[in-house]
Amino acid sequence: MLKSKLFRSTKKIAEQIRDAVNDHIQASGLKAGDRIPTEAELCATFGVSRPSVREALRLLEQEGLIVTEHGRGRFVTAAAALKVARPITAFESITEMLAALGYNPETRVLSARVVLAASDPHAAMALGLAPGSEVFVLERLREAGGEVLVYSLDVIPMALLAGRPAGAELTGSVNELLASAGHRPAMSSANVAAAFLPEGVLQGPANSEPWLLVKETCLSENGTPVLYARDYHRGSLVSFNFTRR
Repeated sequence: MLKSKLFRSTKKIAEQIRDAVNDHIQASGLKAGDRIPTEAELCATFGVSRPSVREALRLLEQEGLIVTEHGRGRFVTAAAALKVARPITAFESITEMLAALGYNPETRVLSARVVLAASDPHAAMALGLAPGSEVFVLERLREAGGEVLVYSLDVIPMALLAGRPAGAELTGSVNELLASAGHRPAMSSANVAAAFLPEGVLQGPANSEPWLLVKETCLSENGTPVLYARDYHRGSLVSFNFTRR
């Protein structure tokens, strides 16, 4: 039975409904060809509008997790029947990812500065910036249980921000920082490769092991580049999964 949830997440309602339906598919052990709850049932369960439910179902269809058969309903696909933990194709914040892996991460800020885009040609190209444009560069570590899990280097065009971030904004979600300025990241294009940490970031054994480097250009809903991120995931503690079809 699909259980109602209180929507207190920072995600959009449609995204929360999508996640709840996907959780229901997994928890109920639904197989390819099984019917999912109707629009009316979802509206009643969550107390939300029909447009929100339809948007959630559209997202599930786009991800290939359900299929609509007109006149009959919506049904689980073979892809949805596969439970894939932390798919690398999921767009989510580092904090969300680590929490889903069972970590309670803390954020340590290494540096926060405003520089010219010319100082980081790769970021400037990804963000479509002129060399003389200003960017905000935030360098952080995500740690849990005394272990460093992720080293992050985020680059944001200053033109998108109301001012230089400070205080809690430096340890909080970069996605929410951009959202508060009206530029919430909605999708991204990423490249993944094994790499070592940049020199001087850490000392000790962690510095000598390979990390999984995700270089990511994040876009807003209208396709504007709003963030260029380099996230080094510690390979011995963090992993991703994927399906192929």
